[in-house]
Amino acid sequence: DHPATKSCFSFVCISRSFQRNDSSKMAETRVPNKLYATHPKNYGKGSRQCRVTGRKGGMGLIRKYGINMKRQSFRERATDMGWVKYS
Repeated sequence: DHPATKSCFSFVCISRSFQRNDSSKMAETRVPNKLYATHPKNYGKGSRQCRVTGRKGGMGLIRKYGINMKRQSFRERATDMGWVKYS
């Protein structure tokens, strides 16, 4: 056996011990945990989403005239849609 092989093997074992656990992945997402959100959301702010980005509704979702876009997406695409800002 080559001495470099032993050192590489020990390095692989050490690097695997420093991997992140699965609970950190769950904390990074903004979607609620599946155990708490098992019932389908067919009404309210959480049922609506932006037609461009797919982000969930709430503050900043423009629903008037059936636009259904987040405020930021609407500002980027308003002139292409034919809207004119007067003030």
